[in-house]
Amino acid sequence: MSIAALVAAALAVAPAAPAALSTPPVVVDLATIPEVSQTLLSTAISETQTIFRAAGVSFIWRRNQRSFGALRVVIGSETGPATDGTTPLGWVLFENGEPSREIHLSFENAYRFMELSREVVGIASNKTLVERDILLGRALGRALAHELGHYLLKTKEHTKKGLLKGSRTAQEFFSPDRSSFSMDLAERQLIAARVRREFNLARRAN
Repeated sequence: MSIAALVAAALAVAPAAPAALSTPPVVVDLATIPEVSQTLLSTAISETQTIFRAAGVSFIWRRNQRSFGALRVVIGSETGPATDGTTPLGWVLFENGEPSREIHLSFENAYRFMELSREVVGIASNKTLVERDILLGRALGRALAHELGHYLLKTKEHTKKGLLKGSRTAQEFFSPDRSSFSMDLAERQLIAARVRREFNLARRAN
């Protein structure tokens, strides 16, 4: 099944919130290393979409394309910039207070984190490839949602809870419960407003 079909199926299962009717979709170009399977990628996409549905924000995902003005997400083997002694699953760089239009996710760090999280996921080597990919997709999808929060809210700051919470446990990344990545009303409104503003600016530029 193609990635477009997987995304369409994910959207069909859970309709977007009414606010999505007035908020244009965010176009995302995806670049991945070969280790990223279709199962992993579709799980990550589903996680991200579900988290942002509360803000009425939807996405158009394009794999191995470079679209003008699109946000680019790279899932690679880089380990990224360690901060506060932690190993990041994702990051977005800022320059002069503005976020880059490229978000990085680390397959390598996510896999290592899964292997070290036996108390939550069990022994990774005992699982099937599909089971491992679902766990990795779940973690990377939530990491992507977190970085999208930084990007759309234009902030490097972390909060004590919710989508922009900094330090996370294995339970928060790998368990089926994604509630710790929720957004409050102010965040949902700001994110939707930013998406609409970027769309209008891009439309005028064209």
